[in-house]
Amino acid sequence: MTEPAKPAPTAAISAAPLSGGKPPAAPAPATAVDDLISADRLRRLLAEGNGAGVKVAVIDTGVEASHPHLENCVKGCYEVVRRGMNFACQPCAPVDHVGHGTACAGIIHSYARQADIYSVRVIGQNASGTGDQFLAGLAWAIEQKMDVVNLSLGTTQRRFHGTLHDLADRAYFQGTILVAAANNYQQASFPAVFASLIAVDNQSFPDPLAFRYHLGRPIEVEAQGIYVRAPTVGGKYQLWTGTSFACPHISAIVARLRSVLPTVTPFQVKTLLWCLRGNLEEK
Repeated sequence: MTEPAKPAPTAAISAAPLSGGKPPAAPAPATAVDDLISADRLRRLLAEGNGAGVKVAVIDTGVEASHPHLENCVKGCYEVVRRGMNFACQPCAPVDHVGHGTACAGIIHSYARQADIYSVRVIGQNASGTGDQFLAGLAWAIEQKMDVVNLSLGTTQRRFHGTLHDLADRAYFQGTILVAAANNYQQASFPAVFASLIAVDNQSFPDPLAFRYHLGRPIEVEAQGIYVRAPTVGGKYQLWTGTSFACPHISAIVARLRSVLPTVTPFQVKTLLWCLRGNLEEK
């Protein structure tokens, strides 16, 4: 009768002794995104960026493309018009009866000089437009695969919430970066309150490209929007104040980043803005 097999004895496994008998020191843990991304390198990239190859849609009152400040940066002008029961976007004259859109385009051009700007007029001569025109203009910009869309406008009407939310999500997943102005009266405004885009409030900064980024707020970014000298109709300039004019400063920064990082996504852009923020003390 054979004896049952016995398990082979196991050998104790131990680590080879280290010099000095002490384990190596563990690397210091990263405590924030700032510890993982080089802000200095990002600032160099931002300085190199000029918006070249980036298409920026300005959905607004139109743009006076002949304004000397714009230096032929406006590559197309469109307007939203009613066709039967619907709205459609069609080419139009490069005019702005209000000046608001020209100011926004001028600010973008000031800080992203090689970006191609496309005007989409959804607000008419009396400085008013409908939510449906806004929806149609935004949908058109997304369909055209614009890189950046400047939205220095919004609505407080909740009936547009669902459709605007769907359009903002479509832009996000497609890679189109929406930059939207907050409401000047601290009201919830759509689409600025959506997390899929970059929402901008106004503040005063001596450096026009300085901004603050606040995590955990619906309106995350504060940028220069007080007494901004920018173009207006008739080839003139004036001082502008409001979230509408803070918004294009951030659109210009995003255009510059995208010109050196062409495949950067909306999610990644938010992270880069966080690392470039002026309020570095906030973690």
